[in-house]
Amino acid sequence: MDIRTGKHPHKFLHHFALIFKIAVIIAVIISLGYAISRNNFARYFPIKTVRVYGVERVDQREVQNVVAPLANRGFFNVNVEYIRDRLLQMPWVANTIVHRYWPDRIDITIIEKNAIARWNDQSLLSDSGEIFVPGQDSVPNGLPVLIGPDGQQMVMLQYFNQINRLFLPLHARISHLELTPYFSWKLILDNGVSVRLGQKDILTRLGHFVKVYPKIIGNRAADVQYIDLRYPNGLAVRWKEK
Repeated sequence: MDIRTGKHPHKFLHHFALIFKIAVIIAVIISLGYAISRNNFARYFPIKTVRVYGVERVDQREVQNVVAPLANRGFFNVNVEYIRDRLLQMPWVANTIVHRYWPDRIDITIIEKNAIARWNDQSLLSDSGEIFVPGQDSVPNGLPVLIGPDGQQMVMLQYFNQINRLFLPLHARISHLELTPYFSWKLILDNGVSVRLGQKDILTRLGHFVKVYPKIIGNRAADVQYIDLRYPNGLAVRWKEK
């Protein structure tokens, strides 16, 4: 006969409950110790210096509001990634680099967006084609204006750069570039000359125009009402009436 001995089920449950209670007590002790250690770290290793570099358009008060509460947690408890994510939510911030330096310093380098134009009179357009809306008091003066359909900012940015390169020999730049809903182009140069371009062969027509500009316009830019380049083999100049 095979007879096996073992512990009574009630005794087994009793031991299991005892082990569980001990485990809970240990977990509580560890949690308390961790909380105390965090407080001690914040008390004995506080952040005393926060240095911020690269700020020109970003509101410094906003940066301080983000960093100050987090820095009070102490050197070991500062969440660098959280600071970085919070700063990236600011309109002017393109990228950030956050470093901790022992024993009490945080360095923050902010890389701001490079705004090259106003977009539809409501937003700004960066050199990477990003549309963003900062506070009006931080918008640079004298930015050119780009007007166009939503979603066409990258196309307009490409033409904006190419056209400006074409006009380098004339020492002129775009002050206003418009792409109508019918995809017809118009531009105004910073010398006041208005140009109607149409829909096709934009860069080719402008290239020809730049070549004949010194002979046709010369130093009379102020007398030009507009220039029409929509003709296949030529152009028309509308002079202001004296």
